[in-house]
Amino acid sequence: MNTKAYTFLDRKLFQVLLVYYLVAYVIDFLATVLIYNQDETSTIVLGQLAIQYVIFFVAKLSYVLVALLLTKKFFEKRTLHWRIIVIHLALAALLSFYTAFVGLWVEIKLFSKAISLTAESIYIRGLGGLSFNFFLYFSMIAIVYAYNYFQRKKADDLRTSKLKAELLDSKIRALQAQLNPHFLFNSLNDISSLIDENQIKAQNAIADLSDLLRKTLSLKDSKLILLKDELLLLKTYAKMEKLRYDDKWELIKVIPEGLDRFLIPPLLFQPLLENTIKHSFSERHQKIKVLLRIRETNDFLEIDVINNGEPLQSETPIIGNGIGNVLERLDSLFPGNFEFNLSNYTIDDEYFRGPVVGVKLKLPALKEYPN
Repeated sequence: MNTKAYTFLDRKLFQVLLVYYLVAYVIDFLATVLIYNQDETSTIVLGQLAIQYVIFFVAKLSYVLVALLLTKKFFEKRTLHWRIIVIHLALAALLSFYTAFVGLWVEIKLFSKAISLTAESIYIRGLGGLSFNFFLYFSMIAIVYAYNYFQRKKADDLRTSKLKAELLDSKIRALQAQLNPHFLFNSLNDISSLIDENQIKAQNAIADLSDLLRKTLSLKDSKLILLKDELLLLKTYAKMEKLRYDDKWELIKVIPEGLDRFLIPPLLFQPLLENTIKHSFSERHQKIKVLLRIRETNDFLEIDVINNGEPLQSETPIIGNGIGNVLERLDSLFPGNFEFNLSNYTIDDEYFRGPVVGVKLKLPALKEYPN
């Protein structure tokens, strides 16, 4: 069915009109029977009345359907116009006189009543049924307009939702495309610093970088990946950094079993860890320990990236390209439904004792759906 056909007479709309019309006619028929039964002088025959109503039912329904087809273009317009209203008023009035003509013809031809079929008799009987026919016609037209409006709104909402989804996909793809070169340039810069120090380490780092790039390219346009796959990417990245910093940089992962089937954005951890390397080393902080801790609480994943390096110099730290990219992707994927905090604080546990710098990230806990 094309997009215009449903706006004036699709199958569902026809069924609604038919049921409404049938109910209205049954009520009118019963009311007419009751009126004639109370009139002792009435000679109405119930069978004849039923036949008349059946003929009226078919005639009026056909008239309204033809009127709908003739005024199809009006239903394709977005606003009502005074000419449209005038045309419908004329069609409603014509329905009454058309019904009067059909009624007189039936009484003369089928029941041989001694009445004349003239313009005056049609006019008089048409005036008598004008109010009911106006009500019947405009109520059915109102149903058509209401149905048409809601169908259009449904189609517009679906189209808007589709456009929003396409825009979101485009935005995320652009951000991921931005992330890969950013990561590549930083990694190449790290490897270049190794060449003069240790060529074997540099060669191993190049091999690890090649492996990591191959894995990231296999992600294609994935907006979410399994946590276990993200941790494999992180393992390769951490191996590269370990080659460069050796025992000066240590990564500890605390991730309970059962979380590997949760879904998170790809390359989420790498910018956070890269940020600890870039800003944590100083003259007073020659060895950096980083803790990545993930836990599930109240349908959210809480991710902590904590290091014991150089404290932040202000309460409102400057967000660089790496973390800025992460925040933009999170805002696109989980608008208003995630938390991010980067701050100094003090901790005392089995991993750290004293001041630390930490990223606290809270994401919806999305599980992989079974195939």
